[in-house]
Amino acid sequence: MRPTRSNLFGRVFSTVAVTLLSAAIFIAFAEYTAGLVLKQLRDKRPLFIMAGTDDNIKKLFDTDNPRRYREIMAEGWRQTDTIYSPFVEYRMTPYRGHYFTITEDGFRPNGDPAPDLQAAGPKVFVFGGSTTLGIGVGNDETIPAYIEQALKAAGRADVQVFNFGAASYYSTQERIALEKLLTAGIKPDVAVFVDGVNDFYYCTVPDVSAWNERLIELTNARSRLPILRDLSHRSNLVHLARHFGGDKSVVLREWGSFCNGEADVAKVAHRLDTNRRIIDATAERMGFKALFVQQPVPTYSYDNRKRPFPVQEEMLGYHMNSARGYPLMAQQRAQGQLWERGLLWLAELEPAEGNAYIDTIHYSPRFNKAIGDKIAQAILDEGHLPPLVTPSP
Repeated sequence: MRPTRSNLFGRVFSTVAVTLLSAAIFIAFAEYTAGLVLKQLRDKRPLFIMAGTDDNIKKLFDTDNPRRYREIMAEGWRQTDTIYSPFVEYRMTPYRGHYFTITEDGFRPNGDPAPDLQAAGPKVFVFGGSTTLGIGVGNDETIPAYIEQALKAAGRADVQVFNFGAASYYSTQERIALEKLLTAGIKPDVAVFVDGVNDFYYCTVPDVSAWNERLIELTNARSRLPILRDLSHRSNLVHLARHFGGDKSVVLREWGSFCNGEADVAKVAHRLDTNRRIIDATAERMGFKALFVQQPVPTYSYDNRKRPFPVQEEMLGYHMNSARGYPLMAQQRAQGQLWERGLLWLAELEPAEGNAYIDTIHYSPRFNKAIGDKIAQAILDEGHLPPLVTPSP
């Protein structure tokens, strides 16, 4: 009996259906397996983790009061908590804690009470990333806090220092943050920018921020991409293939990016230098002074064998970009290619004694003080502050 056309169609349909179902099952299994492999790779990634014993905390913080820093670390999750803010894309979330505080105006006070942005008197604004914000230390142990303490010790108790550091900020966001304050009618006498580590962490030009991926997803920009490209962004198989192809970012799962070559490194150095030139021109026209700090990093000059706990290169992730960027900027500086006015080069600085870093990248209280003291001295030496007004008898 010859098969009818309908029977033949049914067999073809059944074969195609079984094939497609088998392919779907295989792809789902492969995706699941690739996801497990990626999880294993990410879980094995070295992290800066040490037991929170009193002895370990004493070594990291050079302290006889480990309880204080255990309490500070308990508030640590708030120190990277951010909310949307126009133009800079995000800012620190207001919070009132025992050791960590962010005011409604977006700055971290140096102690109690918090200063008033609208109050009269000389003001120093300090911009930077999480190292300026002061991850892992108390309100009174940040770089801006030590700047204020050093100025007071030098007889300038009239100066208020404002900590506008924000997690993952780099020079472009800091420049815009300053401009937002200026257009709101809030002007400092001195604006300090502590930069270097995050500019190279985000080795991407044109600029993106730590919120870039989040904002893309929130605005559904990816839904307008071709379907295959969109699926490739989500595929564990594609991510695993990228990893074995040498893309370390797949396992790191951080917001930065690796510099692919010397051209990328040079672009980032140019970005930082250009932002400094723009800020200095703004300061000159608007009537305040700018101070640019090339901050210390553990990937340049510093001997990481001094740490109380070992740090492998894998732990530093995208911060290894600085190991290529800082030598380039040092060379450019020696050749007179960098913007020098207001530049305070602290790339080789480290504390005279004690520990320098409490984790892979953030400074210890002792190191914050060493940096803050240098900045305060530069402000005083350069005559950046208005003359001290003494009360009339």
